Amino acid sequence: MRWPLIDFVRSLPLRVQLTLLNTAAVLLGLVLVLVSARTAVRIALINEAGDVLLGEVRATAMALNELYPDVDAVVAELRRKTLSHVDRGWFVHLVNGDRVTVWRSPTCPDVIASKPVDESRTEALMTLGDYMWARRRITDPSAVPYYVRIGLQRHQIDARVDAVTTFLLPIGVAVAVCTPLAAYWLAFRATQPIADILSVAESLSPTTLGDRLKIRGTGDELDRLSSRINTLLDDVANHVDRQQQFVADAAHEIRGPLTAIQSTLEVAANKDRSEADYRDTIDDVLLESRHLSKLANDLLLLAEFDTDDPRTPEPVDLERIVRTTVGMFYAVAEDRGIDLLITAATECVIRGEPRHLRQLLANFLDNAIRFTPQGGAVKVELLREQSGQRCRLSVRDTGIGIEAAHIPYIFDRFYQVDPGRPRADASRGGGLGLAICRSIVERHCGVINLTSRPGEGTTIAVSLPVIVAEPGRPVTTPANSSSSRVTTGMA
Repeated sequence: MRWPLIDFVRSLPLRVQLTLLNTAAVLLGLVLVLVSARTAVRIALINEAGDVLLGEVRATAMALNELYPDVDAVVAELRRKTLSHVDRGWFVHLVNGDRVTVWRSPTCPDVIASKPVDESRTEALMTLGDYMWARRRITDPSAVPYYVRIGLQRHQIDARVDAVTTFLLPIGVAVAVCTPLAAYWLAFRATQPIADILSVAESLSPTTLGDRLKIRGTGDELDRLSSRINTLLDDVANHVDRQQQFVADAAHEIRGPLTAIQSTLEVAANKDRSEADYRDTIDDVLLESRHLSKLANDLLLLAEFDTDDPRTPEPVDLERIVRTTVGMFYAVAEDRGIDLLITAATECVIRGEPRHLRQLLANFLDNAIRFTPQGGAVKVELLREQSGQRCRLSVRDTGIGIEAAHIPYIFDRFYQVDPGRPRADASRGGGLGLAICRSIVERHCGVINLTSRPGEGTTIAVSLPVIVAEPGRPVTTPANSSSSRVTTGMA
């Protein structure tokens, strides 16, 4: 069911909505307070009047009891009592046990005078219509019964209630007038930080991410929201800067091979050359093409890692991955005269993607073998950490090492320790290999670390969480994860 008024209110600015809601809430509370106050005052005055009437009728009964049985003296006393309370508008009635009126004041209504007396109680407080009175027996049980009644009209109480209401009404009107102004001021104070957030958000663009929200220092929810948005803007700005730097570096890396290919082909096309020269030209073009292909594959892999939709990981036996990958490099290590050693522990099952884990270790081994001189050694270790919750994969070489100044940047994209190395190295990756390794490790909730000393070698280690099997329920790995033969050394 649609409510047009509610829909209209929802269409108004938030500041106006808060003003209307606060005003309505305060006015409703004000009405409830005034009605409650009027009712409470009325009840209190009625109770007070009842207590006063009972006290007055007791005092009168005691005085008349001393004058009884002189009825004339009793009536004279009642006349004096009536005259003393004429300003209150009270009425007095004296009746005997035969329901015969002995005397009544001029203000006593007929309906009260004709009201029968309840002889079962010595004293009573009674009401009838707009009248309220107290009644008490003024003689002892052995004498002829006489009863005195003293009462008033309840509109006298209502008049006092109206006086209190008249006093409170201007205060209520003043509150009702001031409420919208105060509500708007409070709504303005509450929504101003949100307006600032919107203002900054509207001024942002992918090329201008330098503006930040003002932190007021109150520590409230809006301050925490502003701080969180500032943090998010910092992350977005850093991400945009990294992407822009990444694109610039990628363009620079791609431009080099393309320029080399173009120059080589232009030189070859200028004049006729021998078959050997053409073969050298084709070899140079193929070399640069391979580098471009490797660079393109690395860029695609990094783009895949930057997405927020990773594949569902599967249980992977890391020992099998390590032995299979190391086995692929035995021939290369033997050809370069390098010892390739492996120590692999069992029961290292993790959740991950086998293809990426193989590439991770392949990048480590490729760098270790490439920068280790003949006669050196490369050692691969897969161990279960003491906690039992993680496994540690490390590759240690005895190569040329890396200077300490380069280590903090070694995992940055396109960073090269020796950017001036010969371009004839077809296996070069333009500085993306270790960046890819870091992305793979982070994708597997792991930690990567590199230590190195120039002239002594480099150690790169990865710590990955393992799958802890439930009691009586072994962890299974995919059937296509084949194992390789165990080889502990090769010269």
